[in-house]
Amino acid sequence: MDTARYIRITNLCMLFFRAEGIAFSLYDKQDTCHLQYPEEPQRNTAALFAGRDPARTLDICTTPSHAGYASIRIKGGWRIVIGPVYNARLNESLVDAFMAENQIPAAQRHAADTILEAAPNLSLLEFFDKAAYLYYCMDGEILDPSVYFDLTNDRDSFTVGRDTVENLLERKENEKFHNSYQWELMFYDLIRQGDPERLMAFLMQDSSARVGHGTMADTPLRQAKNIFIGCITKIGMMSAIPAGMDVELTYQLIDSYVLDCERAATVPEIDRLQVSAAMDFCRRLGELRLPAGISREVYTCMSYIRNHVNTPLSLDDVAASIGRSVSYTGNLFKKETGQTLGNYIAECRLEEAKSLLYYTDMTLAEISSYLCFSSQSYFQNVFKKEYGVTPMQYRRQHHTES
Repeated sequence: MDTARYIRITNLCMLFFRAEGIAFSLYDKQDTCHLQYPEEPQRNTAALFAGRDPARTLDICTTPSHAGYASIRIKGGWRIVIGPVYNARLNESLVDAFMAENQIPAAQRHAADTILEAAPNLSLLEFFDKAAYLYYCMDGEILDPSVYFDLTNDRDSFTVGRDTVENLLERKENEKFHNSYQWELMFYDLIRQGDPERLMAFLMQDSSARVGHGTMADTPLRQAKNIFIGCITKIGMMSAIPAGMDVELTYQLIDSYVLDCERAATVPEIDRLQVSAAMDFCRRLGELRLPAGISREVYTCMSYIRNHVNTPLSLDDVAASIGRSVSYTGNLFKKETGQTLGNYIAECRLEEAKSLLYYTDMTLAEISSYLCFSSQSYFQNVFKKEYGVTPMQYRRQHHTES
């Protein structure tokens, strides 16, 4: 192939990817891959068409992961393989099957997830049209779909496959989705508290503990947008307004973030926007909650203590957070809050203990150790003295209520 034609083919492939979001691989006569985009994960899509009719100008196949691929043979013996596209719900099992059929190593799972998130949701006939369009751009010939499909059938095989896949996966997905109640309660409560550092620490936890969602759209991008809109609305209704934020300001912020979401073009972009929105509301509520008569220095101390209840916190540490001496910090804190730094540290540890008892399955020993109490028995004693019930009684009581 001459250089000018090769450049034209690669440019057309890249333009096709940018316009349609469908990954591609370019192979020579010996099925050696010369260009692949996205470059990661490395995948052998030519092998998906092994044993099929090599004379077919356009060949479409579906795979065990219920993905659609098209092999387009162009002049000069070269072949372009485009895909995957899907017409089924994506889940972990489909990712595993996608990696297996494309011989993708386990280390490239994140890259595989990225391709699948971007894969468009198409019927088989829609996919044919896009492949035929790419072929026309390459060699200037129009392919007749009636040669490839029985167009008297309203439902192509890909759509039927979608229905089958959805039925097969229904039970597994029901076990995974809609398991979010406790996670969401804690998420919206942290935003309402107006403590950005604690919220960020919570969001940085193991993703397996995060909220799960049912299927609310036909494409991953629309699904992400729908989830975002629901989340930002609940932040306003469950966190911002109950914590005292102006109602009109809350609605204006929600509207603004929804518009930003609708402009987003990728799922990761929406994920980042969701974190930014949550942190924005949390910061605004933190500023709103600055108690009357509390200076910025004392408020900084209070925030520092709340964010370090799981460390062996000393008075020196608290004073260092504002660059003051222990005596100055202690006196100022007592003057403005009416309690000592030591008492406030203990109060924050106990408040955190209540959250852990309610939102997690941590044992009393684990909570005691995590919050730096000298022993489990001491933790139980001070908890009962403060709240009138033992930690386990508190847990049982509030789990029963919820």
